[in-house]
Amino acid sequence: MTNNRVRFEQWFDLILTMIDGREHTAKELAEVLGTTLRNLYYVLKRMRNMGFNVVHDRTFYYIDPHSPFLRRIATAIDFTEDEVVFLHGRLLGEDQDSPMAGAIKRKLERFYNLTSQADVHFRQRLYENTSLLEQAMSDRQVVILHDYSSPHSHSVSDRVVEPYLFYDNKADIRAYELKSRQNKTFKVARIGAVEVVDTPWFNEHKHREVFTDMFMFSGENKIRIKLRLSILAHHLMLEEHPRSAKFMTRDDDEHWFFETDVANYVGISRFILGLFDEIEILENDELRRFLRSKIERMKLR
Repeated sequence: MTNNRVRFEQWFDLILTMIDGREHTAKELAEVLGTTLRNLYYVLKRMRNMGFNVVHDRTFYYIDPHSPFLRRIATAIDFTEDEVVFLHGRLLGEDQDSPMAGAIKRKLERFYNLTSQADVHFRQRLYENTSLLEQAMSDRQVVILHDYSSPHSHSVSDRVVEPYLFYDNKADIRAYELKSRQNKTFKVARIGAVEVVDTPWFNEHKHREVFTDMFMFSGENKIRIKLRLSILAHHLMLEEHPRSAKFMTRDDDEHWFFETDVANYVGISRFILGLFDEIEILENDELRRFLRSKIERMKLR
């Protein structure tokens, strides 16, 4: 029993040493384990079989913090990405001579893959901008998006907006821009800095969410359509757009009703024109006019 306890303590010491963020040679690890190099290599092999990703880098050995074994242990106490960025950002401001701050920073960088100073500062800026946008939305305040880099106009400028909704796991912010008087979607990663202005929203009645239809077209307005599909059109619709199943109801043995909202007529018109003799438009005269116009343009080519 005593031998087993000693062996367990030695293995535990070895694991702690190999995840401390420093580089260790095989000779150093053998000393920690209190054994020969030959036996150390045997132990490292056993550890790999147990779910530890033992990395051999040049003459050094360490355990990858993303090893399955360690991830299972960390699940119950794992930090979210925002929490990691927050903690790391606070540690960056600590006394550079503090051994504890330095050790914790190295552990965060290794375990959460904060690979460079540029990456760390980017994540910190992202966290701060997201926090300020959340505050502004909660207080219904106007903000300035400083140095916003637009991929469309290839320009960098300040945008004065009323932010009101996050999209895509907080990667995008939906906001009403005062200058253009339009609702727009901004990439949070493209914002240089967020400044909350001491001015309340005054265009809330103009705020609109973005609607994305099953054809992956987006817009602020929803347009209702209703079609009657043949068996062929029904099957092809399900094959091309599996999400359409919830919008289908059976009419008879050979036909199905298809009723849904779309952001525009582009996606649905492509489908209708490809199967024009298999589909009947039951609702939406504007869709009929859109298709006639498209057919006329096709004739001119």
